[in-house]
Amino acid sequence: MAYVVDIVSRLRRMEASLRPSEQRVAEAVLADPGFATHASIAELARRARVSEPSVTRFCRALGCDSVRDFKVRLAQDLAVASPYLERRPQADGAPDDVAQLADRVLDSVIEAVTTVRNQLDPQPLRQAIEAIARARRLDIYGVGGGSHAVGHDAYLRFFRLDLPADFHADAQLQRMSAATLGPGDCVLAICNSGRFRDLVESVEIARQYGATTVALTRPGTPLARTAEILLAAAPPEDTDIFKPTASRLAHMAVIDVVATGVAMRRGPAALESLRRVKFALSQIPTLDEPAGTASPRPRLDRRNTHA
Repeated sequence: MAYVVDIVSRLRRMEASLRPSEQRVAEAVLADPGFATHASIAELARRARVSEPSVTRFCRALGCDSVRDFKVRLAQDLAVASPYLERRPQADGAPDDVAQLADRVLDSVIEAVTTVRNQLDPQPLRQAIEAIARARRLDIYGVGGGSHAVGHDAYLRFFRLDLPADFHADAQLQRMSAATLGPGDCVLAICNSGRFRDLVESVEIARQYGATTVALTRPGTPLARTAEILLAAAPPEDTDIFKPTASRLAHMAVIDVVATGVAMRRGPAALESLRRVKFALSQIPTLDEPAGTASPRPRLDRRNTHA
């Protein structure tokens, strides 16, 4: 598939170098891109207060073959980014009320976590904990901005529990990883939309070779249908484009539930691994302990590395 040019970005970059009449067309387009995608040449010319040939020259200046080609490219931009084109930020770029802003953002997080809490089914949750706790190896896949962060956070949770774990965000590495798994191994795939083809195919490959597959995603999606164990979570989507997606934190909460269950299930092995991690971290000097000063904390005895 050919790469689709971001015509709005190109327009904004070239606007200052356009002729005055073409700049008026650019202003009309940016002021109401929805109108520009449906308007005729005559309608757009009247809106911009220019001649019809000026509209044609404007489109060609942007590298489009015709006015129709420009409108198709603009419609493609609007299909995925209309909220970002229609939103008008405040003049000073600052929120009116910071306390109100904090309430709005945190309320959306609380709503997302509460919604997912009510959606969690104990049975697949129990199955996921059991599958991960007894896994010979756990490979975690995360796709998308938020899901990438959740996947990496899951890796940080699980590797400390005496559980061989790895995290992959690259589609080709996920595919390669899946091809090396087998019975006794486990995949945890995380994706809010559940519709990335590469991720779904990697889960299919892992399942084909006998690995247990767990998915944290929305129900009814291709990923949900592919995995053996579904942790169904459909946090509400916020329409405010400036706020971070609360689904990321809701999914992290689910991972914390699973990780806690896995730690309890693995018992002494997880406890000993956590103790070692805590001890190793305690050896790092802090700001109130300048380098070269004596430390009251016990240090590793380098003569006895088998302890």
